[in-house]
Amino acid sequence: MSRQVLVVRGGALPRSSGLGRAHHDLVDRLSEQQVEGYTLSSVIEHDLGGGAFARWRRRRNGHPLRVAEAGSSSDNAILHITDQEQAHLVPENCDLPVSVTIHDLFHLEPRRIQTSHGRVNIGERSPGILRRQDLSHIRRGLARADLLICISEATADEARELWPEKAIAVVPHGIDVGGFDPYCYPLPKPEGLDHSNVNLLCVGSEEPRKRIDFLVEVLGCLPSHLKGDVILHKVGAESSKKSKSKLSKRAKELGVNLHWIGRLSDIDLCSYYQHCDALLFPSVAEGFGLPPLEAMASGCPVRVSDMPAHNEVSPEEWLLAHDSIDNWVDSILEIASTEGRRQPNKTALKQAQKFTIEQWSKSIAGAWNQL
Repeated sequence: MSRQVLVVRGGALPRSSGLGRAHHDLVDRLSEQQVEGYTLSSVIEHDLGGGAFARWRRRRNGHPLRVAEAGSSSDNAILHITDQEQAHLVPENCDLPVSVTIHDLFHLEPRRIQTSHGRVNIGERSPGILRRQDLSHIRRGLARADLLICISEATADEARELWPEKAIAVVPHGIDVGGFDPYCYPLPKPEGLDHSNVNLLCVGSEEPRKRIDFLVEVLGCLPSHLKGDVILHKVGAESSKKSKSKLSKRAKELGVNLHWIGRLSDIDLCSYYQHCDALLFPSVAEGFGLPPLEAMASGCPVRVSDMPAHNEVSPEEWLLAHDSIDNWVDSILEIASTEGRRQPNKTALKQAQKFTIEQWSKSIAGAWNQL
């Protein structure tokens, strides 16, 4: 007989957001009984929107009361909160065992990373008074949970330092690499993408930790005979018009072809993965780093900064020193000179097989079996 999982989060983030996607994937897989021994009971969440005071009251009072009431029901076996930002929802003296997925601990444990462009702040180093209170509630909620489920070994190591007596499991993301899924289903070439060029892809916002500015500098150092043939396609939400303008200006100064795309549907993004020559992922801080895995599942080779935790996802030979422009330039030259580079890459597909939904299902069932 399957155990019932009550899935909880705060605002109903859409699937297009990172945390929203992780939540929806979990709900879908439980509903489809893809986790042996577990099935979905129900989902508790609230609509987004409203004024600042209404949102604060909902987050601090109304929604936690709903979760606490549901946590006292014998109809459920496990209460699971799908991201650490909602850990304040862990009820006190809950009748059910409670698990929380931790995607990263950047805001609870902010840090700085030194790069050639200066220091990069990771997390909120100087939050306002309300946010400080919020972080305090989140920290206490994580301490009340019975099990912390981390999406990478690097995040788990941080969690073990903060809560040494806590049960902690590692459950990396999993994606479908064998069924009717855009990752493995041939898709048409994106409109405007020219295969006579070297098409490089980067996916993410312009947050400093994503280091799109570093990629612009790298491409600016390419030999002149190649630079005009290389196009960097930038996919993802724009952080601000100011950051976009600054990056565009610098790219123009260096003679770099920077193509801004914005948000894409999963299908359209997979089309870029399938038809670009490589994904470049120079981020210096991630909770997991999903784009490299998505790209590899699409047969696209990747080049990734050798930094936690996304260096757990990519093959070792595709990891590059995070601050060496020469390493990145040499790697792009190698990509540009590879024959048949637009064919599905066997190394990428083999690596993606380590992160299947089946592996994820076994891992999360093993974690919940501890409760």
